[in-house]
Amino acid sequence: MFVNKTEVKMKEGDKKFKRKLILLSPLLIIALGYLTAKIGGYYLGVWSWIPLTIIIWSAMVFFIFYGTNKEARLKWLQPSKGKWGWLVLAILVGFIPLPLLLFHWQLLIPTEIWVSWLIFGFVNPWIEESYWRGLLMDATGNWKPWQVIGYTSILFAASHPIMWGVNSVANFTPEVFMSTLIMGVIWAVVYYKTQSIRWVIASHILVDLFNLSIPVFLNLYIPPV
Repeated sequence: MFVNKTEVKMKEGDKKFKRKLILLSPLLIIALGYLTAKIGGYYLGVWSWIPLTIIIWSAMVFFIFYGTNKEARLKWLQPSKGKWGWLVLAILVGFIPLPLLLFHWQLLIPTEIWVSWLIFGFVNPWIEESYWRGLLMDATGNWKPWQVIGYTSILFAASHPIMWGVNSVANFTPEVFMSTLIMGVIWAVVYYKTQSIRWVIASHILVDLFNLSIPVFLNLYIPPV
């Protein structure tokens, strides 16, 4: 069968370009998120978290579908491989912010707060883990494991103060950067070891619910100095 070498080279070139664009996409998303938060904050104040969420989710979903096919996305959700201890570790990480919910659950009482809290808590992890762990880690190709984990985790952690921290006091603290960095590393390791984001998503859901995401966005909770 005749093979057109020019077409093969063009396809390989397209794949390389797509891979590079995906690996650079966190910088694009973080910049877009920062601008959205700054402009939204000027007009909407703390409620700018709504357009910020919509913009960021949309950008992540775009790159997920741009960079993968259905088979790859289904593979992320396959049953976990490896030792069960990694699954336990993922769930334990999810309980780290539980004290925040236990001591400040009253902040969720208004209807618009707890409804938004539930929607964000159950939707955000699916999108973020598909992007930060699934898409980005798969796109790193032949990188060494520590490079893959470091690259995705550092950018994941940095995105919180740079985007969410523009109008949210709590998200602009060193503690949030360090905690999200640790979580990002653990979630990346769990995905690397199990080849599945099922339990990583479950852990992320717990984190987003326990850390009072919406009250924090609205500065209803500000950590003590």
